[in-house]
Amino acid sequence: MFVLHEPALANDLIESESEFLEGYDGKGRPVQACGEPGEVHLELITAQPRPDRLRALVERYYAVFATRHPTRIPPQREDLVAFIQAVSKDWIEE
Repeated sequence: MFVLHEPALANDLIESESEFLEGYDGKGRPVQACGEPGEVHLELITAQPRPDRLRALVERYYAVFATRHPTRIPPQREDLVAFIQAVSKDWIEE
């Protein structure tokens, strides 16, 4: 799981569309990678946020991480944007 604070970095971190499986913007809206290798950018799939899916992905990520570090739990924020910001600030060294 990666959190990009600057969408323009997508091209530097994603080599091709096929390399990007699933992503969300800072409002919980799903995005997809588009463009040719060397010109990859992120585009919204829909303007509707998918909070349940995003929270489930984060829960899964932490569950896998927690098998090695049982003290870690995902941020507990009700507001989706606050939740996403808290996840992005929670440094997890793997």
